[in-house]
Formats: sequence, C-alpha cells, structure tokens
Amino acid sequence: MLSIFSPARSLSIRLGLFTIATALMAMIALTLLTNRVATENAIATAQREIDAQTLNGIERIEMYLQDRRSGVALTAQLPLVRLMLANQDDPEARERGQSVINAVQSTFNYDSMSLLNVAGQTLISTNPTLPGQDRSQRPEVISAQRGALGMSDATTDPNDDQVYLHFTAPVYGSNNQMIGIVDGRVRLDEIHRLVALDANRSGTGSYSVIVDAHGIRLSVPNFPHLLFHPSAPLAPTVAQKMIDARRFGDNTATLLQQASSMPEVLESIDLLNRHVDESRFFTGTLNSGEEGESVIRKLRSVDWYYIHRVPIEQFYSVVRSQTGYALLITAIAASLAIAVTLWFVNNSLRRPLLQLIETASVIAGGDLRKRLHMQRRDEIGILAHTFDAMADALEARINEAQAAQAEAQRLQRIEAEGRASLERSVAEYLAFVQRVANGDLSQSLHIDRGDALGQLGEGLNHMVESLRAMGRRSQEAASAIAAAAAQILATTTQQASAANEQSTAVAQTMAALDEVRAIARQTADQADHIARDAQAALTVAQQGIAVVEETVQSMTDIRRRVEGIAQTILSLADQAQAISAITSVVSELADQSNLLALNAAIEAARAGEHGRSFSIVAQQVRDLAERSKQATVQVRSILGDIQKSTNTAVVVTEEGAKRVDSGSQLVSQAGDVIHRIAGEVETGAQVNVQMAASARQATAGLDQIGQALTSIQKAASETLASTRQAERAAQDLNTLAQSLQQMVAVYRLA
Repeated sequence: MLSIFSPARSLSIRLGLFTIATALMAMIALTLLTNRVATENAIATAQREIDAQTLNGIERIEMYLQDRRSGVALTAQLPLVRLMLANQDDPEARERGQSVINAVQSTFNYDSMSLLNVAGQTLISTNPTLPGQDRSQRPEVISAQRGALGMSDATTDPNDDQVYLHFTAPVYGSNNQMIGIVDGRVRLDEIHRLVALDANRSGTGSYSVIVDAHGIRLSVPNFPHLLFHPSAPLAPTVAQKMIDARRFGDNTATLLQQASSMPEVLESIDLLNRHVDESRFFTGTLNSGEEGESVIRKLRSVDWYYIHRVPIEQFYSVVRSQTGYALLITAIAASLAIAVTLWFVNNSLRRPLLQLIETASVIAGGDLRKRLHMQRRDEIGILAHTFDAMADALEARINEAQAAQAEAQRLQRIEAEGRASLERSVAEYLAFVQRVANGDLSQSLHIDRGDALGQLGEGLNHMVESLRAMGRRSQEAASAIAAAAAQILATTTQQASAANEQSTAVAQTMAALDEVRAIARQTADQADHIARDAQAALTVAQQGIAVVEETVQSMTDIRRRVEGIAQTILSLADQAQAISAITSVVSELADQSNLLALNAAIEAARAGEHGRSFSIVAQQVRDLAERSKQATVQVRSILGDIQKSTNTAVVVTEEGAKRVDSGSQLVSQAGDVIHRIAGEVETGAQVNVQMAASARQATAGLDQIGQALTSIQKAASETLASTRQAERAAQDLNTLAQSLQQMVAVYRLA
C-alpha cells in the first residue's frame, strides 16, 4: 500500500513534493527575516523595561536623599535651634536645643542629630559620644560653611566602624549671619531596603546595586557579603588614600583587596561620564556567576551609579518566546500551504487514480456493483468508461455471489449493532457502579433488556437496595453509638466528680480522727495519773491505821489526810466526767465513721468491679466503728462505777471527819472506817487502772480506724484514677462515634 504513495511511482506525489518544497523555502526565508526584526524589537523593548526599572529605583533613592536634606534644612530653621546656637554657653538654651534635636531624630528617623558651631565643632548631639568631635575637615561640613546643603560620601566616623551618610545645613541668625550647622547622620539600611525592592522585578535573578565613581558597591542587598567590595581592582593610589582615611573602618584594606573581576562596570562608568549619556547597556558576569544584561545610570544629586542587572536567560526570554511564536506561525502557514497543495493534487489527479484503483480492487474482490461514473473526457475518463463496461459484463455472471456477499454484509451489520448495544449497556453499568463506589446509593438502573446483561442490571439494583438499607442501619447505629458515647462520657464525668468529693471527705475525716486520737492519748495519760493518785491514797490510808493505833493526838493529822483524800476523790470524779465527755465524742465519731463506711460501700457498689476492693475496706471500717462504739459503752459503764465509788468515798471521809471530833473513843470506829476507806480506795485504784487500760484500748482502736481511713483514701484515689481512665475511654468512644457518623454520612441514601 505504501508503494502507491512513493515519489518514484506516483506523479502526483512528485508534483506535490515539489510544490511543498518551494513553499517551505519561501516561508523559511520570510520567517528568518521576520524573526531578526522581531528579535531586534524585543531586545529594544526589554532594554527599555530594565531602563525604566532603573529610573524607578533612582527616583526612590533621590526622594529618600531629598527627604534627608529637607529634614536638616527644616531643623536649621527651627527657632529653638537658632536660639541655642546664638547662645551656645546658656545651659537653658542648650537644654532646649537638646530636646529639639531629640524630637527631630525621632520624627525623621535619623541615627543621630547634632548641632555644630561655625568652626565645625560638635556642641550637642543625640549621641552622647559625638559632642566635642571636630568635623571641620569633612566635605559636608565645608559645604555647609559655604552656605549650601551638604551630603557626605558613605564613610565611617572617627572611632566607629559603622558606615554612615551625613546631611548638613547652615543655620542663620537674625542678622543673616551663619551661627552654626545642623548635622543629621543616617545609616545605609534604608537605602539597602529601597534597592532590594528591585529584586526579581525584571525576572527571576534580577537585582540592583549602587556603586560609587570607583565601582565600590555601596548597596547590594541581594549579595550582602559583597558590600563595600570593589567591582574591579582599584588603582593603588586610590586604594591607599581610602585606607589612610579609614573610609570603611579598620577593615578598609581587607574589603578593598577582595575586589571582583567586573571591568565592564568601570568601563561603563567611564563611558557614561565621557559621552554624557543618560544610560548605558552592557553585558557581563553577574554576582551570581552567570552572564547577564545590565543598564547603568548616574544619580542626579550625588556621584553614585545605579545598576540594574538581569540574567541573560531572563533577558532573552521574551526574544525566545517571540521566536517560538514566529516559528509556530511559520509552521502553521507551511501546514496550510501543504494542505492546499495536497488538496489540489489530490482532487485533480490523485483522487481519480485512487478511485480507479479502489474500484478495481473492489471488483477484484468480487463486488461488481461499483462504478466510476466519471464525467471526464481525458485519458482518465476514457479509462473509466472502459472500466465500467468491463464491470457491467462481469456483473451478470456473479449475481449469485453478490447476493451471498450482501447477506454476509447484513449479518455483519447486525453483529456490529449488537456489539454497540452491548458496549453502551456495559458503559452505563460501569458508570452506575462508579457512582455507587463514590457513595451515591440513591439511584438505580433502568433495565430495558431481558438478556444476561438485564439480569446483571437487576442484580446490581438489588445490591444497591441492600447497600441502601445497610447504610440506613449504619447511620442509625452510628447515631445510637454517638448518643450512648455522650451519655457514658457524662456519667463518667459525674462519677469522677463524686470520687473526687469522696476523696476530699475521707481526707477531712482523717484530720478529725487525728484530733480524736490526740485527745484519747491525753485521756489515757490522765487515767494513769488518777491510778497513781489512787495508789498513793491507799498508802496514806494504811499509814492512817497505824497512826490511830499509836496515839489519839494523830487524829488531827488523820482528819487532814482524810480531807485531802476527799479533795482528791472529788478531782477524780471531775476527771471521770471529762473522760465520759470524751467517750461521747468517740461514740459520735464511730457513728460518723459507720455512716461514711456505708456511703463508701454504696459508691463501691456503683463502681462495679473497680470498687470491689473499696467495698471490703468500707466493711472493715464499719466493723472497726462498731468495736469503737462498744468500747466507749464499756468505758462509760466503768466511769459510772468510778463515780459511784468516789461519791461513797466522799461520804465516808466526811463522816470520818465528824467522828474525829467525838473523841478518842471513836478511834476504833474510825480505824474501821479507815479500813473501809482503804478498801474503797483500793477498789477505786483498780477501777482507775481498768479505765486507763480502756483508754489505751480506745487509742489503739482509733489508730486502727486511722489505718482503715488511709486504706479508704487509697482506694478512693484508685477509684478516682479508674474513673478518670473510664472518662478518657468514653471521650475516645465519643470521638470514634463522631468519626463513624462522618464516614456513614458520605453515602447518599435518598
């Protein structure tokens, strides 16, 4: 088939190729000429753009310098400044002048503001290190002394490595005589900021730089490590002069030695000055190391040069884009020319020949119904008529074969239609499945066929209905889980609060129990003291019996001793009453402990499995409280016996005192009475010993209560920690439920 279109075998192809080659040569020549003109125009346009960017940068710098000059000029006209310079020795005038320059510095953002006398000596300054400094030899001061506004070059001050600019203005008195100079000092930071605004303005990698007449970079914000470095090596005399003047501080020599190799910058400055041109374009190496196109202009008010530099790739990007555009237009025009040529050759020569070849091929394949029917009178027309006659002769012989071939074609069309219908159905099913996969369960397939694909569509509809029902149930389950999680979270939060309150109550109970234990220990000590007193009383009674047997005169002593015993017994009765009160308090504490243990058991039951150990501790606390209560009942009973005995002892001692007055005849009776008193005292001593033992037992019981409360507090803390953990788990469950709701919400069910 390809051999038909070979130039060696096809006249039409040879003719078409010749025509195409001629058109392409003409178009290429025209394109090259047009591209050269467009390139020159694009370069001129790009140069105008970067030159305009340079002008904008110069205007920003000039406006800033003019603003600095205006600031010092305005300061020179202030009355208080004139007053200070006219009365330089007046302290009040100096103080007012100081306040004025402080305000000017803050308002105009100067680094420092100073007032100088006519000789150039600094009088006052916002910088405390500057007063007394001699600036008479500085060019800006000399300019002000001549009556003009002055501006220094970028340089350092004495004893300072920071580079500044100084702006000066003369100050005139009432008689128009110069009385002083205003000096405003600024750093180069604002100039760096203004120059940095040009970064990437003319394309990626473009930047601006300010150099002085020697090519020293005064501002290069995109490459700060090159600040104050020369663009090219300086002449030795110029470099030595700058080093001697410490123009850039102690590092001047080091900075000047680290010069770059950009002689084109100095050449452009020289040509700009010699030819009095406003701007010059030059190419050279940029600070980044790549080649670039640059434009240089001189500032109007100072001997500085503003350079805007653009990488070659960015500069010629417009040229390349226009070249590409021209090539595209050429390619389109060539394509159109080729298409027109091919159309003409195809319609005039190649199409009839191809039609003849095609018809011959069809007839050779057995289809004799094909005819050329050409209305042409040339050789091709004659050949076509002859070819049609041959086809008519052959048609009659193969009618049966043509009928069979027509039937085969009909079957082939039916098969193609069936295949197209099958593909449409499959595409529709695939789109439906994709929507279901994306979460859309609200649609169903329309089934219009009863074959296997129809059954598949019905199966897909049933599947979507099942998924829709499942989605509804999932949404309902997610909502129920979210509600349950929220309720669980609220319940655990409430339980955590209750456990916290319970822990606080246990701590308060332990504090109260500590106080009760202290009182119980004090009671036991007092009971021991009473027992010792009772033993002493018993000893005295026995000695009283011996004295009664020896002499009647000893009755007086016996009476005193009996009265002392009566007082001791009365004191014992009072202490017994105090012990009774203490036992009442202990009984109340036991009741409260019992109630607290009951509440703890209830909370433990509410806590479930986590509160089982807490419930056991609560039961132990209840048992201990019951034992404490029983012990207090026993102590109270013993105290009742002690009170009865003490009352009896008091009566007996009073009776003994009365009998002593009756005389010696009652000595024997008194001896008997004393014997009885001794017995009662001995009984009282025993009771007191028992009371002391009971008090110690009560103290031990209280210690057990304290230990139980400590266990309760520990269990409460564990319960609180478990509750907090349950609360966090509830929060996680709530978050999981919300995530489940969001996941289920993706599916559209209706």
